[in-house]
Parts: sequence; C-alpha cells; structure tokens
Amino acid sequence: MLEVPTVPSTSLTPQPPAEAVAPLMRGLDVLRRLTDADGTLALADLARATGLARSTVDRICATLAHLGFVRLDGRDAALAPPLMTVANACLDALRVPGLLGPLADRLADELDESVSLAVPDGDDIRFVHQVLRRRALSISFRVGDSLPGGGCAPGLVFRESLPLAVDDQLVEPGLVAVAVPVRGPDGSVVCALSVVSHTSRHAAGELAGAVRGPLEACVRKMEAELNYQAPAAIEQRGPGQSPATGDPTPATIQSLARGLRVLTAFDAAHPTLTLTEIAEGTGLARATARRALITYEHLGHVTHQDRTYRPTPRILALGCAPLSRTTLPRIAAPHLAALSKRLGESVGLSVADGDTSVRCTARVTPRRVMSVDIGVGSRLPVRDTAAGRLLRDGGERAVADGPEAGLRSVAVPVRDRAGHVVSALDVTAHQGRGDDDTWAEALRDTAALIAADLHVTSRFVSVPVH
Repeated sequence: MLEVPTVPSTSLTPQPPAEAVAPLMRGLDVLRRLTDADGTLALADLARATGLARSTVDRICATLAHLGFVRLDGRDAALAPPLMTVANACLDALRVPGLLGPLADRLADELDESVSLAVPDGDDIRFVHQVLRRRALSISFRVGDSLPGGGCAPGLVFRESLPLAVDDQLVEPGLVAVAVPVRGPDGSVVCALSVVSHTSRHAAGELAGAVRGPLEACVRKMEAELNYQAPAAIEQRGPGQSPATGDPTPATIQSLARGLRVLTAFDAAHPTLTLTEIAEGTGLARATARRALITYEHLGHVTHQDRTYRPTPRILALGCAPLSRTTLPRIAAPHLAALSKRLGESVGLSVADGDTSVRCTARVTPRRVMSVDIGVGSRLPVRDTAAGRLLRDGGERAVADGPEAGLRSVAVPVRDRAGHVVSALDVTAHQGRGDDDTWAEALRDTAALIAADLHVTSRFVSVPVH
C-alpha cells in the first residue's frame, strides 16, 4: 500500500540521542543553510549561520564537495546537481510524483494553470510535484518547498479534512488556490492536489468553480492509479546502487559521507527497508547505518515502525528546492568554465531557434587578445555554425567554418534522460588554432558531465534548456 510517512511537529526539538552522529548533524545543518540561502552562501556566512568554527565548515564543505553535493568557488559554497540523488531517492520512495505526476501535468495543460502535489511534513506541507505556467506574473513554488499547514489550501485539506479547500490570498496577496484530497485504497489522504492562480486571472470562488470539474476528474484517475499501483510503471533502482563516494581524502569527514549514503538506499521498489537491508545496500557496517538512522529519525528525516525505516518528505529540505528550479545553462556553467580553461578557447551551448537559426544560451570566453565574442541570446544562421548543423542534421559531431570569416567551430550533442538532443556544445575559435579531433574529444568529455548532472536533476522536475 502506498503510504506517505508523517513526522511529528518540530516546534520543540529534543536533545539528540547519545548515539546520534554529531558530524552528520552538522553536515545536514550546512545543507539546510545553503538551501535556505537559495543554494549559495559564503563560507564565512555559513560559519556564522551554523555557529560552527570556520575550520569545521571548511571540512564539511570539502567532504560535500568530494561527494559532488557542493561546488566550492573561491570563498563560496554552492549546492551542486549530484545532491539531487538524495531528493530523488526520497521522491522515488514516496511514489506520489512518479505515479501521479503525469496526471498532474495533463491537468495543468487542460486548465492552463499551475498545478501542485503536496504531502504533509509535520505541521507543514511540502510540495513533491510542480507544473508551472510560464507567464510574466508567475508562481514560484518549487519541488521541496514547504508552507505552513494552516496557511495554504493543501494544508487545510490535511488539517481540516476538507473535501475542497480554498486559499483566498492566505500565502500572499494576489495568490489564490484550491486543493482537494487524493485518497489511497484504504481511504487515507495520500496527497493534496491543488490548482494555483492569481487574482488577475480568477477570484478565489471563481477559480473553485472553474476548475472543480477537471480537478475532480483528475482525482478519480489518480485514485484509480493508486489502486492499481503498477510496479512496471515505476523507474526502479535497487539497493546498493547509491552514488559512489570515491576514495576519502584527509579533509573528508567519513562519518558525514557514510551517513549521507544511507538516504540514497530507498527507492520506489524499496520504500521501506530494515536496518540489515540498508547496511547491505549501502555497504556500510550495521552499527554505522544504525547510528545514521538514529540521527535521521531524531531530525525527522526517517520514521521507524517495527523493524523498518521509511524516508519522510523532510529530506527534500536538503537542497531540493533551489536545485529543482535550475536550468541547463546553470548546470553547464562550471563545466563550460573548466572546458574553456582546458582548451583556452570560447565554448558554449546553443539551442534551435526556428528552422534556420540557433540561439546561444551560455558562453564562456577566455581572456586573450583575440577571442570570440558571441553573446548569450545571439541568434546565428544554422548553416554557419557547427552547433546549428548538429541540431539540424543530428549525428555525434559537426564542424563548420563560421559564423564569420576566419572562425571555425566544432560541436557535439548534449542529451536528456530519454536520449534526445536538447542542446549543442561547441568550441569556436580562429582558424588554425587547435585541432578538430582534440576539440571533439574534450567536448564529448564535457557533454557527458553536463548530461550526467542534467539527468539526475531532471528525474522528477522539468529543466528548461535555456
């Protein structure tokens, strides 16, 4: 039976158990502070926010960077896409996004409004699926964001057991929403389905009347899906396939690295696991896994019933929200910088812009006397660029002379989770500098890194390519 775990209110946080792992608690606090800062914070500010010594923060961030969860850029720390492996394991185990997300997507298309799926998280609610309409006046909820249970439509569904809850500008002026419960086979409320708009489009009462029919029809389909729960429809990842942690370095806090591995043990096929299964699936000693689970239970990240453990939506507070609203150019930015430094040339991403043009969506150009100046947003003819030819004709590599006399470019594809080409990665430089084969090899290496980050980020969220 599909079940969304509930966690107690955190209004009064008890002292941690004696067996809790202190370095793991400190590492999780750093991740939460980075999440609250929308993904990036100076190391000095992290030390002030957490109350930890700067040297401790440096070691924690070095460990998180070793795992790929954080990127260190000078004096700043930023959440990195591989951290989404933790959120993905939680979302997969909850099963609500995987089973019901496609139906929410169709409802959003039918209504031309933003649609959300939310689950309870203590006294609050947390969004686990979002479909947003791109408008000038847009709604910015993200997967992983939470709202007070008493101050939003989904929260009223859970707290008041309402068949239809209306949020008339409770969250903020101008925002209106309606929400209805989605029930599992045993009649319990699994999640709340909500439609969100603003008063320039609908008054609260008008919105309820306008969407009620499609909303209720969607709920019936969702409840039928929950009753059916076809395992074959779920992308499964068995225990033991958690992200590799690599060889430890002297700066690595091993108890933090090992503890984080525990959160990736769960998935749709294994939403609950025993201590023995977690230890075997992660390759950790049983005592190590047990202490990590004690820590997570204390913080509300897992629940424990009988001999099994289950992840809770509170895990999504560890970086999910800022990472879930990223774009392909942002994902690619550090990889482009490294590629430009490696080649000493201008590199960038492009997407198709109609049938005859491509548009530059990201570009990194080294400092040198003579460099290629193709600004982000520039439109270039397909025939004059390697990126354009690759996006038009397909293939694994394209070469072109252009977009003006004296320039030469080489491009390779960047593919999404389904294997579709979503962007072209290119190097463009003066003719006579560099070698096509050398460039192509470096481009392929970088395209693979960008694609890996894109794939993990887009597991449960849509990532715009520009």
